[in-house]
Amino acid sequence: MISCLPVFLSRHMATCRAMGGLIVSASLLAACSSAPVKFYTLGASAIATGATTPSGSVSAVTDTTPVIQVEQARIPDYLDGQDILVRDGHEIERSSLGRWASRLSVGATDLVTARLAQKWPDRFVTDQPQPIPASWRLAINISRLDVSRNGAAALNADWAIIPQDLRQPIARNRTHIEVAGGTATNNHVAEITESLLDQLSDKIAASWPQATATHTSRTHH
Repeated sequence: MISCLPVFLSRHMATCRAMGGLIVSASLLAACSSAPVKFYTLGASAIATGATTPSGSVSAVTDTTPVIQVEQARIPDYLDGQDILVRDGHEIERSSLGRWASRLSVGATDLVTARLAQKWPDRFVTDQPQPIPASWRLAINISRLDVSRNGAAALNADWAIIPQDLRQPIARNRTHIEVAGGTATNNHVAEITESLLDQLSDKIAASWPQATATHTSRTHH
């Protein structure tokens, strides 16, 4: 019995080494086969920082340039993260390999700001705090932003256009938008989300008060 002990230990150690090698190999194989997480933006090519002249040089912002400050959009808490979500009935599905490049509320605000800046090159549209009160502030509340697995998507939002002169009325509006598209990939979900926000931007621009649309100077208090 004693003479068999070294043989038993040797075989046991060899078996352990073999099993350990299999475990390490399986772990490495799993790590190599898992796809990397991809990050998605909303209309990255449309993000504008200000108006440009025909020659491409940046036009100066002066005291007479109307300034529109877009406040960060409010969206439902369960959406306001980096997870890309799709609704399937009452269930919310989270993408395992896709993330927004920033919180969805930040991405939505950036996109709306960019779209308005494109529409109004003679105004300074920004989502950054200003040293003095802006000519107008835009507050957006998105109460629903659903992209369903079946391709149907809907957005409910209301917004307020707040003039610098508080004696002037605040313009309030709301809308319901529906679009349809594919949801097979995260890129499809990003495209359909962008389409909803593009239409929201169009409706905000169309609702801008006519009395202030021709405003060409800023009032200082």
